[in-house]
Amino acid sequence: MVRRVQSGDIELHAEALFSGGFDDGDVVPVILLSEAEAPSSRWPEPLRNGLAERAGGVIWFDTRDCGRSSYVDTPYVLEDLTVDVLMVLDAFGVDRAHVLGRSMGGQIAQQLALAMPQRVASLTLLSTTPGRREVFGMPEDWLIDKMTERLFNDPPPDGPGRANWLVDQQEWFSGPVFGFDRTAALAAAADEVAEGFRGPNGHGAAVVEAPDIIDYLEHIALPALVIHGTADPVYPVPHAQALAERLRDAQLVLVEGLGHELPDGFVGQLLDLVDDHIQDIVR
Repeated sequence: MVRRVQSGDIELHAEALFSGGFDDGDVVPVILLSEAEAPSSRWPEPLRNGLAERAGGVIWFDTRDCGRSSYVDTPYVLEDLTVDVLMVLDAFGVDRAHVLGRSMGGQIAQQLALAMPQRVASLTLLSTTPGRREVFGMPEDWLIDKMTERLFNDPPPDGPGRANWLVDQQEWFSGPVFGFDRTAALAAAADEVAEGFRGPNGHGAAVVEAPDIIDYLEHIALPALVIHGTADPVYPVPHAQALAERLRDAQLVLVEGLGHELPDGFVGQLLDLVDDHIQDIVR
């Protein structure tokens, strides 16, 4: 099921999969919130299918300025991206959803839980942060150097060059346990480039300029599952520990050797973790 969702002047590409009837009012689906600069096609299909089967429904969409959604020339902030989530839920007639946010998507999930807790059944926060990098740990030095170099250089102009440019960063983010299949990653990146990949967008600025909400997290009483890799080079483990400590009802799961990635080999474990989290709420 595909929808074009209007959020102000922005048009969002959104998709949903329901294992039963779309009009089943008892279904509380999972909505997936992507990391920065990533189209929703990066959510593995087995994960989407598994969530649809276990939760009854799953929704995913391209964040503004990315993928098949509208590209934006004017600045925007995380609050704007949070409103976009609400517009997607409304477009599918969903009052409440289990929210699974990865990296930037996890920060949006926190904003949503603070602003509109009645729309959130639970939180799953994957490879994300409550903010305050200077307190909980900066990215590793080698990664800062590589990302800084990218900041001052445009991606290659040709399609294969752009695909390799995307995959290089994904490989930097990967941990040592699950391996990195560069051939498969290049094929997926080629599809992203064909869909109109334009290079870095405003997501990074929205994250950097986001207000510090860590002191407000204690007001979130929703059940939360914090999942984090021990080898995450972007957000060291103390970011996840801080989230779990400050949220009122949180469980922390550290995955040995996982980086800042969502590899195919981790999908089964992630499905089980999210399913157990959701079923605990139902029970």
